[in-house]
Amino acid sequence: MLEIRTIELRDEKAYHDFQALLAEEGNPFIQVKQLEAGQFAAFVERSKRQETETDNPDWSTSTNYYAFKDGQIAGRVGCRWELDKGDLAMVGGHIGYVTSPAFRRQGIMTELLAFALERYRERGILEVLITANKDNLASRKTIEKAGGQLENIITLENNKKLARYWVQL
Repeated sequence: MLEIRTIELRDEKAYHDFQALLAEEGNPFIQVKQLEAGQFAAFVERSKRQETETDNPDWSTSTNYYAFKDGQIAGRVGCRWELDKGDLAMVGGHIGYVTSPAFRRQGIMTELLAFALERYRERGILEVLITANKDNLASRKTIEKAGGQLENIITLENNKKLARYWVQL
């Protein structure tokens, strides 16, 4: 059973372990946020603050939800609440997510994504944009399972191709 919630001070070891697994994997599409010793409390506070305010007018307010299983972080979904900020409407979308390499192919992200979409519904955001690397078939399948309809595939400046999906709630 998954426990889905925001990060708390008690999660420091689980967070560091999660980030270490992601770093070890070395996927260039996954942003790893390794913190130095003593920075975790500030990270938790900043995470809470970003739900209502940002440090940059081009950034969206956001909430990161973590799926915990057996005391470990199995995955994270980031909900960006303001699609009109920065390049979110074209590239980033409303949602970003990552599953721990130790928990892939277990349905974790399907459950976490369904949880996130319910948060959008509660906020009255009924059209949700989710993007994935064109070649990331597992991610694309997860988005489609959540009701995502492919709008288009765009080519980014680095020649990578990005699949853009809309989920109607």
